[in-house]
Formats: sequence, C-alpha cells, structure tokens
Amino acid sequence: MSCRPRLASHIYGCRTVLVLSLLAVALPLAGQNPTQVPHPQIPIIRANTTLVDVPVLVLDKQGQPMPDLERQNFRIFDDGQPQRISGFDNEPRPVSLAIVIDTSDWNAIDQAKRSAELIAAMVIGAQGQAALYVPGPEPKRLLSFTSDTDKLANILKHLEKSPTAAQGQGSVVEPLNLAMLDLRAQPRERTRAALLITNASDKGIGAEALIESGMSDAIPVFRIAANRPANAPEHTNPDSVDQRGTGQGSQRVQAPPAPVSSRGMPTSGSGSGNLDLAPIIGAAAGLAGKIFTPHHLDYVYYTGGISYDPGDDRDFDRKLSLIGEELRSIYHLFYSPNNLTQAAAVHSIAVQMDLPPTVNLGSTTYRRSYVGIAPH
Repeated sequence: MSCRPRLASHIYGCRTVLVLSLLAVALPLAGQNPTQVPHPQIPIIRANTTLVDVPVLVLDKQGQPMPDLERQNFRIFDDGQPQRISGFDNEPRPVSLAIVIDTSDWNAIDQAKRSAELIAAMVIGAQGQAALYVPGPEPKRLLSFTSDTDKLANILKHLEKSPTAAQGQGSVVEPLNLAMLDLRAQPRERTRAALLITNASDKGIGAEALIESGMSDAIPVFRIAANRPANAPEHTNPDSVDQRGTGQGSQRVQAPPAPVSSRGMPTSGSGSGNLDLAPIIGAAAGLAGKIFTPHHLDYVYYTGGISYDPGDDRDFDRKLSLIGEELRSIYHLFYSPNNLTQAAAVHSIAVQMDLPPTVNLGSTTYRRSYVGIAPH
C-alpha cells in the first residue's frame, strides 16, 4: 500500500516570499496518528505534526535502480539524530517532468533534437506529463505541462538558438528556477522532477535559489551533459566578426533587454508566458551561509538528483533511458522530526542503507536538507 500524504502549507513571517515557501516543509496534518501517513484520498488537517518527504534513489554497483527494497532497509537521520520512518512508499508514480534545454549551447540543442522521441517515450512514459523551458534574455516556458508526447517531440525537434543575452542573464539556472516554480503546482501524488540538458556546471550563479527550492520541496533535479552528436550540422557563430562585420552599421541586432523589477531582477513581459522570478532569485541571501560542504552550491546533489556526463550518442541515449527508469524507482520515506525548535533552521538529512553484505549496493541519493520549525 502506498503512503502518499496530502500536504498543506504552513505560513511563517520571514523576509522573502521564497523563504515562506521553503517553510512549507513544515506540513501540518490533521486527524492522523503521527506514526502513519494518510491515504491521499482522505483529506486530513492537523497543526501539531511535521512530516518530511524524502525521495530516495538506490543504485547497485552497475548504476541500475534497486526497486525491491523494504522499509526496514532504510535508516534516516535528521541533523545526526536517528528518526522513525512513519511512512514508506515504493509504488511507481506517474511523472511530472520539467525539461530544461540549454539553448545557448548548440550541442544541447542538437542532442535534444536527435533524442526528441526518446525523451518523450522513455523519460515521460505513458502516464507522464512534461513541460519545456529554455534560457534567454528572459527564461521562457515553451510548453506547459502536457501528456501530448507528439507535441513535445515536435517542439524539441524545432528548438532554436537563444537570442544573445545581456551580461549576467541567460543562465540555465533561471529557466530551471522557473521550472521548479511550476513543478510545485503539480500534484504531490506524482513524481515531480526536473531534467536539465546542459554542459554548464550544476553549481554557480543562481544555485543558491535552487538549493533553497530543494529545501522546500521533494523535487530532484537530474542533469545530463550534451556531447556533440555524430551527425550534427556545422553551426556558425552569428556574433563572430565574420558574420557581423567590423564597419559601422554591421552589428547584429540584439534582443531587447528583459524588463526588470525595482530590485533589478527579470520579470515577465506581457503575453510572453513567463513568470516573475524576482522572489525566488532574490531570496538566495538568507540561507547561503548555511549550505553544507563539500558539495557547496551543487543543486543536483542537494535536491537528490544525479548528474551524468555521457561520452557519445549511444551513451547519451543509455543515460537518458536510465533517468527514465530512475524516475520510476524513487522511494518516498516520511518521518516526523523529533528535534525541531521554534526558530526556523536548516536541517540536514542523511539516509543509510541496512542491507546484507552480499547485496550489490552501489550509491544512494536523496534530498539532503529542509527548513524546519516546531509546529505551534
């Protein structure tokens, strides 16, 4: 029997909009035995129990998912203190996948075009839904969540290079932040995840906001690097001297600057289908000093995802198919922390495996942190 809690937000007086959403991990449940997770069809409200959802992916030494584990095979620690697992869900869930393609990179564009059918068929699956995002002077949602795999594949096959962005804009982290905002609106009974196809690092500018987002929601980010496809066309750089010339009037027309808020953050243009990213991007300062080492600002690690760097087209397809399998092999562990205080604090999560030595255990990845506060 699967345990999929219906969770409700808890609002606290904090400095930024994002931190308010971060504290939604302190999820009040009602009419419930604290040792059980309610059935998703039974609406229950209670304000004195905090429940943390920990997606866990367990791989063997060959890098394949291990799908047949039981509750007793897992141990959870919250800031080093052992916790009682009050809920366990090992049932495959339909997938809500936010796909982010780094269209500032021709390799990512060409790989997305080449593997469009595979992304639609293998990663999303029959009951899955996907949305599509790209960077630019403003990050854009090219496709809202849909189960129409033909439509998704068609858009992937016709991706174009992002317009030249102003300095400091166009980072692949920006559309990923936009994707995470949309994923929060997807039902919690689904596997909510992001797939990022890019050669950019899974660290760096903007990563703080993604890590904070990972503290708020049980949404892993999977990253796959894009090698140059074997039969990719030759692309010229439209901003090179050869293409632009050197004389007056020969400069290529740049995309107009994105509108910005009073805080200097990009905001949506009318009718563009974009969202205001100022709250989530501007909220990075509050918890940046509390990020744990040695994976400083590594949002894939902290959200519980995996980063792959394939060597050729065949390896790219294998890794993409593996991500599809992993999305259907995620365990969900639930626990009520026994060490919360009245002050909001970042808590570290650790998951250990309790398996016989003969088991071919490889690696375990999981949500690494959350922001907790004792319920009133």
